[in-house]
Parts: sequence; C-alpha cells; structure tokens
Amino acid sequence: MAALLTSIPDRLGHPGTNRSLLASGMDVIADMLSAARAGGATTVRLRAAAPWGVRRDRVPSVACHLVTQGTCWLRTPGAEPLRLETGDFALLPDGAGHTLSSDRQGSRVLDDDVIADRPRRAGPEIDIGGIGPETRWLCAGYRSTGALPPPLLALLPPVLHVPARESAVRGDLTDTLRMLAREATADRPGSQIIIDRLVDILVVHALREWLLSGLAATWPAALHDLPVATAVTALHHELHRPWTLDELAARSGLSRATLTRRFTLLIGEPPLSYLRHKRMELAARRLRESDETLTAIADRVGYASEFAFSRAFSRTFGVAPGRYRAANRPDRECRDV
Repeated sequence: MAALLTSIPDRLGHPGTNRSLLASGMDVIADMLSAARAGGATTVRLRAAAPWGVRRDRVPSVACHLVTQGTCWLRTPGAEPLRLETGDFALLPDGAGHTLSSDRQGSRVLDDDVIADRPRRAGPEIDIGGIGPETRWLCAGYRSTGALPPPLLALLPPVLHVPARESAVRGDLTDTLRMLAREATADRPGSQIIIDRLVDILVVHALREWLLSGLAATWPAALHDLPVATAVTALHHELHRPWTLDELAARSGLSRATLTRRFTLLIGEPPLSYLRHKRMELAARRLRESDETLTAIADRVGYASEFAFSRAFSRTFGVAPGRYRAANRPDRECRDV
C-alpha cells in the first residue's frame, strides 16, 4: 500500500499542483495507512427495492459504499442529502452515523442490526425487500485495528464522494471501480478476498483524489500542526458560517495571534483571507456547474444577501457573478445576467 501511495503518475497531476508538497503528503498518508489496513475490510452486498432505508450508527471505523445498480440518497448529520448514482463511491473516513435510502427524506429506515444476520440466511446478498425500482450496492468497513489517525481525520471531510462521471477521467480508478462492481455482483470462489483487496485500493484512490483537490497545496505541512489542521478543516466544512477570528482561535485551541502567525506560515495567508478565497472558489464552481440562483449560492458561501455576495465576487474576479456564469457556460441559458 505504501508503494501505491507514494507512486503518483504524472498524468494524475492537476495544473499548478506543487508536486513536492504532494509527494510529501502522500508519504505521510502512506505511513498512516500501512498500519490502518491491518484488520482488513468487512464487506456486504445489499439489494433493495423502493421504498427502503438503512441506518447505520456511528462506529469507530472507516465506512464506504459503492453503488452498483440504481440510485440512492446518503444522509449524514448536519449535511444536505447526497444523491449516489450507479458507479458512485462514498467514503466516510470516521465512520459517522448515516442513512442510505431510496428517497431524499429517508422516510422508511431500518437499523443496520435488524438486517445484520441476513447474509447467512439469504446467501451472498442481503435483500431488504420492496416492490419499486431496485438499488444494489456494496458496503465495506475497516472494523478492527487502525482506522484513520486523528491528524488525518482532522483534515478529511465527513464524506469523500467520488462520482462515476468524475472517476471516468482517471483510468486506474475506473478500472478498480469496475473490478469491484463485477466481484460485488458475482458469487464466485475467492470473491470476498478480491473484494477486500480492491476496497483497500479504492480507499487509497479516494484519498489520493482528495489530495489532488483544492487542499493539495496546503494540507501536508498543516498535517503536522493539529491546531492549524483543525482550523483549516473547520473553514472547509463550514464555509457558510460567519466565522470570526475569535471563534476560529477557540476551535483550534490557540490565541488569535498564535493562530494567525502559524496559519499564515503554513498556509500562506491569514485565516479569514483564506476563508474568503475558498468561498469565492466554491461560488465560481457553483456558477459554472450548477443552476443554483445567486441567492442560493450567496447563502451557501456565507453571505447574508445577494448584493453583498455580488460585490465580493466582482472584487475578486473583476466581473459580476451573472456575467461570469454566462461567459463560462455559453451553451446554456443563464437567467442571472
């Protein structure tokens, strides 16, 4: 596993990625995960027909789901429901309690212990009934030693989502997902052993995809400074929150001056400046990729009004949000211009 983590093909690089930082970060993760895998993966395959829902309480392990057929909704406390489609992979690094269901509301839910012994009675796949559209998925978890250590967990989001449409641009990740999907839907000798190994690889892939994302330029150094890592994570997870330096310092356990000094040294700018940049990055992405209104985007990135958001966006990008959207999505109708 360590060899896989520290060998990053050039074709996986994103423009502007600092490769020395990337390699440093992968070395740190490699050391952490070399022991985390000791307990292996516990996997189970499930089939459900709508309406259905399964709830899993918080457990001290890494949990992940791969949808092999159909769609479902993943719900975690304090977050918007996440739609998972065929081929999507979701990793919950700290084993947070969550619900999978056929509908966004999660209206019909069974506790996972209600169905825990069904594989022994019903064969290799748990069947939780229903008469509507079918969904099949693989659920896996590291249930014994290791899991992910606190310094890494402090930086990871509650859910790492690898959509099938995005993994398609990464040939190695796509191949792993396809192999796992085939083994998960087969009942052949040795399938469980192969699934265990593929889950290991897929978890590493998901972590590497995250590392290659927006945090790639900042997290390796911050990983060694837990208070700064805590502050970075808090900002990323709650971009909409009206953060003050006092609140962020309290969250990290440092004084305002110490947090600002250490944060600036490791990240390259003060905390609230970093927050503004991350808000604008998210806003620009939502303008390019979604049909959300300007008011909705403003709320998502922590602005009390569309006017305040538009002013901040224009100051950052030199153009109003509506015009930015029109320029970056010329093939689609933009009602905000």
